[in-house]
Amino acid sequence: MWILSGLVAFALYKLTAIASFRAAGLARRAGSNGPRLLLLRVFALGKRSEALFESLGKSWRTVGSMQMIAGPDLATATIEPHEFMDFVGGRLARRFIDTGRTLDMRMSQMDLEADREGQFRVTEFFCHDDTWKMTLVRLADESDTVLMDLRGFSPAHSGCVFEIHELFNVVTLPRVVFAIDQSTDQSFLRQTMQHAWRQLKDRSPNHRLAEGQVALVELSGMSAAAVDNLLYAICAAASTSE
Repeated sequence: MWILSGLVAFALYKLTAIASFRAAGLARRAGSNGPRLLLLRVFALGKRSEALFESLGKSWRTVGSMQMIAGPDLATATIEPHEFMDFVGGRLARRFIDTGRTLDMRMSQMDLEADREGQFRVTEFFCHDDTWKMTLVRLADESDTVLMDLRGFSPAHSGCVFEIHELFNVVTLPRVVFAIDQSTDQSFLRQTMQHAWRQLKDRSPNHRLAEGQVALVELSGMSAAAVDNLLYAICAAASTSE
């Protein structure tokens, strides 16, 4: 009986995940690619990013795909066999986005369908210092929801400041979720978001909003309940894009 306990636990997990996604209006439809989640984060988080990626991915990838800009924090967790072979063969450079045309090609090559096991894929975008910004804007614009992990965020993370401003300009705020904890400089985060709200560009879809409300999810300790709350918030954000 104890040998079968693992199968029973997995079945219960799948049923719970399916029920949660249906409750949030994100049950996968036949022939659908599912919602697209863009994951942004503070690269310096290291193992903490990996833990979140693994916990979140187990459930989210049953209904939709994930995209992210490649970074050293998740290098071992997300590397695909073809990427490893390119690295071994000294051909990894060909995967980097160097022009807008290359970005167009990478976007068109994304595999957004579930595999035979019902899992959607994670797509990483390798960028140079002069191409990651345009990649970020393109991914944010074409995603159904965005999760930005701001644990450890501080004035030292100028790249994250740019990303927050671009999210305010490109994505409607109800589709964005921000994860924080005690290591987040919340005073500076508030200042950054207030500045981004005041500096909205004419093209921003957020001009239609009466006020700039954002979804903040506390992730202190990475407890199961905290991850569940985060997953629910992401599902609710993705449902607003339909």
